[in-house]
Amino acid sequence: MSLAGLQQLLTRSVRDTEYRRAVMGPGGLDRAAAELGLTDEEKAQFAAIEPDYFEDVATLVIKQRIVRREAEFALFLNALFRHTPRGRFFEAYHQAVSVGQFGRMEEVRRFCDFAFDYIVDRSLPEHLLDLLRFCSYVCELAETPKEFPDGVQGPLRSSSTLVLRKPYAVVEFRYDMLRLAKEDEEYTADLRPRPTTLLLQRDWRQPKRSRAFDLSDHPLLAELTKGPRTVLDAGGLLPQFSHGFVKELVESLHDRQIVHLMLPAELVGYHPARPAGEPKES
Repeated sequence: MSLAGLQQLLTRSVRDTEYRRAVMGPGGLDRAAAELGLTDEEKAQFAAIEPDYFEDVATLVIKQRIVRREAEFALFLNALFRHTPRGRFFEAYHQAVSVGQFGRMEEVRRFCDFAFDYIVDRSLPEHLLDLLRFCSYVCELAETPKEFPDGVQGPLRSSSTLVLRKPYAVVEFRYDMLRLAKEDEEYTADLRPRPTTLLLQRDWRQPKRSRAFDLSDHPLLAELTKGPRTVLDAGGLLPQFSHGFVKELVESLHDRQIVHLMLPAELVGYHPARPAGEPKES
């Protein structure tokens, strides 16, 4: 095989601890060279590399992986390490996931699979799984491109259609996820299930950030997860509030880039006249 076979051998030897040890063992290089179709010259090039080099590079890869997981799953790991030692967890993680780093979402999936088994097999507190899921969704939303709706956006009018900005996800949790996320000591001191449904949405104002809304506290957002609504409809959905309040709420959601305001096709390019009796500026 060409250089590609040697590159594959080098890469896997760095990423996969068990494979590296097998290749370095008696007859290991001969078997690997035969599987990959290496030439004698390529085999000699690999054999000339000091074993310590692979160990050093592998250690660096492990450190990079830990740094990334701790950044992505900080909320989950902070809670987890109250119940299990950090070193023991990451040692088990790298033993279970020894094939190295790939794309971010593949790494996230592998980490979630491992962490789920780690928690369940050791009968650790189940609220940790809610924290794991929360962090996983946030990571996925950060990696999902923004999606623009078809049509024309415009100013707030009664006939404008409210559309939630994408990407977003509606996720049900066993526990009060927002209080867990805020590390509410009063709640965690006597932790009991409180089913909660959250709207998790990529933040359009800041890169790689997401927002969370408890839908029991945001009835209009809860309705918008079912489909678009006009501004006029929004007033009917919230009879406990005045239409003036609903209009201000819609303006706030739009200003914070939580929703799009889409114009009906019939009103594109239409500019309403001033109300009768309103004086013109001189």
